[in-house]
Amino acid sequence: MTVYEAAQEIGVDPVIAQLWLRLPDLWATEERAPTPIPAMLPGVLRRMIVCNVPVPACDQLRSSGKPILQAAADALCAGLSQPLPEQAKGKFLVSRRPLAVPVPAEACRQLLKLAEKHFGGDYHRAGGWAIARGVGMNIPLPAEDELANEPVLTFRGVPEPFIPRPPIVAPPRRGQREQRAPLPADDSVPNGDELRRMRENLGLSQRDLAGASGMSRGFVCELERGRRRHVLSRRLLADILERIASEREARRNKK
Repeated sequence: MTVYEAAQEIGVDPVIAQLWLRLPDLWATEERAPTPIPAMLPGVLRRMIVCNVPVPACDQLRSSGKPILQAAADALCAGLSQPLPEQAKGKFLVSRRPLAVPVPAEACRQLLKLAEKHFGGDYHRAGGWAIARGVGMNIPLPAEDELANEPVLTFRGVPEPFIPRPPIVAPPRRGQREQRAPLPADDSVPNGDELRRMRENLGLSQRDLAGASGMSRGFVCELERGRRRHVLSRRLLADILERIASEREARRNKK
């Protein structure tokens, strides 16, 4: 049976019928007994009843070659028409799945009588039992003490509010410090006055020394005046002056 056929038979919108077919109306409540079904209205041909069908019976309904709703309705009618078996304990404790079944009006009355007499008013379980009998499962009626000792599902109420976890802040990783060569001693490098005298002895101006060393003239001037006193800068300029002096000495020796 399709959604539109079910909606046409029970007289509701197809969207509502689709919800009935896909979403079971049997939720966990504090009371074990389900809500009784209202009396059948005149002209109503079928009622949508959620039946707790055993899993093996569900598999047989799917493999029957018919639409599962039509196969379930036919199996329920066939199960209700069979003679009732004897009561036994522990043989109906199987996994069950809810299935909304369009039950004919006459079968609905028989189902309610069966539920009141042998299932403690639980027509959901009675419908699943009848469907299982209709597909050929040999299951007895549940015992009275078995129904009394059945676990009761309770409503959990409002879910607990979601409390977000505090963000995890990872400490920054400290990289290993680079192993740098130790700086030479400050007195082992010529100071600004000594650098100026070395330049004047070579007959170079600050502009000439800047062009030969690749430095700016202002940088050379600050080194000589002592404004830039870093030992490596002074050592670099001293090495350049010594190189120029050695090149001139080599030229004189060639002559």
